[in-house]
Amino acid sequence: MTVRASVYAHRVLRRWLAACLCLGCLLAGSALAQDFDRAAELKRYRSWLQDFGQDLYRLSAARGPISDAQLDAMFERTVVPGSRAAGFIRTTFAQRGSDGAYFPRHGPRPVFMGVLDSGIPAGQGGIYPETEAGLKGAELTVWYLHVDVGDMTNTYLLSPENFTPYRLPPAGKLERKAYPFLLMESRDGALRLGGVSSELWGLIVYLHNAAH
Repeated sequence: MTVRASVYAHRVLRRWLAACLCLGCLLAGSALAQDFDRAAELKRYRSWLQDFGQDLYRLSAARGPISDAQLDAMFERTVVPGSRAAGFIRTTFAQRGSDGAYFPRHGPRPVFMGVLDSGIPAGQGGIYPETEAGLKGAELTVWYLHVDVGDMTNTYLLSPENFTPYRLPPAGKLERKAYPFLLMESRDGALRLGGVSSELWGLIVYLHNAAH
């Protein structure tokens, strides 16, 4: 077996083991999560992530200026327009010129996508209680995300400075500094990203900085 094939096989096995852990142990530990079908939601999540990765790659490959409308159109199928996630894309993976147009910026894209690729939906924390008037459009649900991209992940998650402590909250309940999560919109059976929590983004920044 080649080194590339060995690494790939290890990643597949690791993802399978993580899925077993999340879908088995967490389910056994939370009877309240019965309304969150982890197997079905994992399938929807993987489908969304594949499309989102393609959209993010298209942004990184753009060679000319991009307007606000063009940027929204580029992510129309995967990101809620005007949401926290739309702003996140603009500030993290694009930069705005003096004329108002956007240009692609690499940012921590490999680490970001690596963390999302390891992700397994673990439960939901109810509707996100948005407090900013300009963002009170789409109804977004808190999706707790089990992530595992190596030992450094545990170092971050188990630090009392980052989580107090790290644990999966009860179904339907939003708790901060407990578990990484995304905000997702479910529409016609498909998902769109509405936001990236500070709990998840903190892990991504930590891993990105550790790699440089």
